[in-house]
Amino acid sequence: MHVLIFVYIYHNYQEVKMSSKEVKMSSIGEDVDDRLSGLPEDTISHILSLMPTKFAVRTSILAKRWRYSWMGVTNLDFDDIHPFFNSKILSKFVDRVMENCKSSQLGILRLHFSSKQVKRESVSSWIDKAVRLNVSELDIQVLSFELPLSLFTCKTLTKLRIGEENLKSRVWECPCPVNLPSLKTLDIVVFNNPFVNAFELIRGCPILESLSLEVFIQLDEEEDYIFNIPTLKRLKLIVQKVFSWVTKKVVLNVPNLEYLYVGGKLGSIFVMEDLSSLVEASTSFRCLQSDDMWLEFLKGISGVKSLSIKKFPFISVLPIFPYMKHLRLTSVWYSGLVIEFLESCPELKHLCIEEVLSCFKALMTFFSTCLLAC
Repeated sequence: MHVLIFVYIYHNYQEVKMSSKEVKMSSIGEDVDDRLSGLPEDTISHILSLMPTKFAVRTSILAKRWRYSWMGVTNLDFDDIHPFFNSKILSKFVDRVMENCKSSQLGILRLHFSSKQVKRESVSSWIDKAVRLNVSELDIQVLSFELPLSLFTCKTLTKLRIGEENLKSRVWECPCPVNLPSLKTLDIVVFNNPFVNAFELIRGCPILESLSLEVFIQLDEEEDYIFNIPTLKRLKLIVQKVFSWVTKKVVLNVPNLEYLYVGGKLGSIFVMEDLSSLVEASTSFRCLQSDDMWLEFLKGISGVKSLSIKKFPFISVLPIFPYMKHLRLTSVWYSGLVIEFLESCPELKHLCIEEVLSCFKALMTFFSTCLLAC
């Protein structure tokens, strides 16, 4: 129902846009057959909340009935794609919408500015306004920004995503203390002092269930990365860059973790203290510092039931995966490695291989032997 109404609204908007000369000559409120006027205001606000905010605001010209309806939206979604021509116009538009938003419970504030540079203080003020509107979800992807102090003690926030489109800026700081009692999902990219900023934020999230952390490990960091999060169910960890002479420990004490993804460069020793609930794991390493690190990592996740591996960088003896049911091997694999992996998974039921190089006949012979043994 809401999808159909959304399409109708957008269609009406296009008609109004194409007949702008008529709009100047007469009142749209009198001329347009507004078949949606009978809908409750809450329903209209909900429908408009499903649109990018720039389209929701444009519906104000459809009819008098719609003039102020956009002010009641519960989701605010801003980007810098057409029709904004420069940063100044974009900032004024966001300012106007934030000032006129009448919602007492903001669902989502999304700021995705990949090509236009807005003032850091403007982004901070918009986030602060969202916090005062009891926002539930924040998605911040802009060229440069600073985070207001109010964000770090927001009691209503359940989902937070912080990234930067411009890697050269690389700066956001996490003050102390942090208290986000409702936050369940955290997705952050940290370039500046990752240990301090990332873990200070994580420690302030007592019911965190899903964490996506992308870090740039620096030379002057001495602390190990210790994930002691009893509530965590999903973890995605990407190490963007690590110097060859920097070796750190990543300690996972996450008894309720069900899904683990690790990617980037494997330059850390993984210590799996408690992964007793782990069901699915996925890896995508560009390179690794040593075979021993890779072997220890595989041993730590050997109890999984489902595993996906991209660019397998290991040719030594594999650990046994006694409970493995599903195996997905992406990118290019040599048949000898595939056979070695299959021999390490005695309970395997489902296998997906993207591409195999060399000795394909040997792989087919192995499969035939397995079938005959069944």
